[in-house]
Amino acid sequence: MTKSNLTGYPSIDKPWLKYYSEEAIHAHAAECTVYQNIYRHNKEHLNELALEYFGVKITFSRLFERVEACAKALLYAGARSGDRVTLCTSGTPEAVYIVLACSKIGAVANFINPMFQPEQICDRINDTKADLLFVLDKLYSSVAPIISKTCIKRIIVLPAVNTLPAPLRILAELKNSPDTILKQALKTDPKYCLWSNFIREGASYTSKTEIVYQKDMPVVMVYSSGTTGASKGIVLTNDGINATIAQYETGFPEVSRQKKFLHIVPIWFSSGISISLLMPLCLGAPCILEPMFSPQTFTSDLEKYSPNYIFGATSLWLYAMEHLDKKHDLSFLICPMTGGEQLLPETEKQINAFLSAHNCTCGLQKGWGMCELGATVASTSSGVSSAGPRNKIGSAGIPLPLATVSAFDTETGKEVTYGQRGELQVSTPCCMKEYYNNPDATAAFFRLDHHGQKWGHTGDIGYLDEDGFVYILGRAVDYFVDSHQQKHYLFDIENVILQNPAVDICEVIALNVHGSFLPVAHLLLKKDFSGNAHQLLKELHAHCQQVLPASAVPYAYKLRDSFSVKPSGKRDTEALTHELDGYLIVTDGHIEPVNF
Repeated sequence: MTKSNLTGYPSIDKPWLKYYSEEAIHAHAAECTVYQNIYRHNKEHLNELALEYFGVKITFSRLFERVEACAKALLYAGARSGDRVTLCTSGTPEAVYIVLACSKIGAVANFINPMFQPEQICDRINDTKADLLFVLDKLYSSVAPIISKTCIKRIIVLPAVNTLPAPLRILAELKNSPDTILKQALKTDPKYCLWSNFIREGASYTSKTEIVYQKDMPVVMVYSSGTTGASKGIVLTNDGINATIAQYETGFPEVSRQKKFLHIVPIWFSSGISISLLMPLCLGAPCILEPMFSPQTFTSDLEKYSPNYIFGATSLWLYAMEHLDKKHDLSFLICPMTGGEQLLPETEKQINAFLSAHNCTCGLQKGWGMCELGATVASTSSGVSSAGPRNKIGSAGIPLPLATVSAFDTETGKEVTYGQRGELQVSTPCCMKEYYNNPDATAAFFRLDHHGQKWGHTGDIGYLDEDGFVYILGRAVDYFVDSHQQKHYLFDIENVILQNPAVDICEVIALNVHGSFLPVAHLLLKKDFSGNAHQLLKELHAHCQQVLPASAVPYAYKLRDSFSVKPSGKRDTEALTHELDGYLIVTDGHIEPVNF
């Protein structure tokens, strides 16, 4: 469809489809389990590399052997189709075996975020009535306080060094001795056993392990962050994950067999399990498993493994810019990817310049989405179609070939046209089945339009342009209401402040001060800023007064050396709401300190 005959509504025009092949547009999700999908794609390539873990290389042949052994052990332990099997682990080979074994026998791999509070973990486990808990020894302290309060009948301990060769394993065990309480439990409590014993027990199971595929069967459960209430179980199906795989197989030719994917996103996130593990494995791209998520490991893994694909939050790329060896060659990168937080056009240009200076020719690729929608919804690509490049600076890319994205007015619920802001909603076969045991939250997240098409609410404010590129402005909940009952989005204030080239990062929050909400701005200045910071604040304040409504002008500012980061790699803006001192206000051209 040409621009001259566009209707003006993205959901009808779908202008992004011009960037995809007919094969991608008409791709179908494999009608099988995720395990079967991965096996069918790789059964003729059994001697090729599937996983790498601290130098240990695991072929597809060995992977499938260990998945079968795990499936037998699960069934021997009493797990059956439909059961929840809980995991509290990072990205280790054993975690991969458990996920695929669950898919094979029809169970659900229930990933608990170890960063949750103990009581949250307890509630999440008991909600599922799970009998089995797999816990990485290094994460045992996360669950130790609540084990006795849960429904768990058996705890299988995964040693972080289990897969390493004997000499390296012995050295690692000497350096990092197991938790004393855990060691005692393994010796005296029959509920506890080591992974090796669990697998050994399963060898006596002789019946069939593989279930018959059924449509809409759950296979993985991850959790929402819980920052706006109790975290919710996000139920992902074989069909949804297979749809995600189909989109990348047909729509992203740069993902190819035996090109290496660095798996560094925590496995308890949808992007860490679907996009960073199951998708590349299915397409024959071996996964380098990195169980330690940090800026330091991100940079060292770039240098150590030379991965072709890597997904990291923007903050990780900024860290790499500062700490990567200046002479290190990054020409091996096919898809350096980012997502999960705002990427300003100037920052994107800086990262692209960094990549280019290190011989990476493809530039930073961006993605946007959410766990409930199968992780990535829109993405850029290094490939160039007949319609032109699939990237625009400042955008989050175009919808994936099976997804439909549009913006809807937050008051009327009606779809808006190109360039108009609204809440972004998504229709995709990759979406979750439901929030586990929470029909009210499920009903609030999804809606059916008058054609019977199902849409998911993202909670993001943004718009689409006439080529179908998606632009994210900020979260719909990031606003405050002033004394005149006018709504002000915090991201609008941030964008005004970020127009000043001296400001590197700006986070605006609304503090409740004696019943009134006041916007305050947290600022990180550019490293090369050499001017007077107080004078800069005066300039910023004056500019805000010129272009913003009076009640949206920041009441105070806080200059920072850094922002705290969540385990996901995103900036922890929630923590800022608890900071009540160290602010500066601009009054009649003077700077004064203020605490709340």
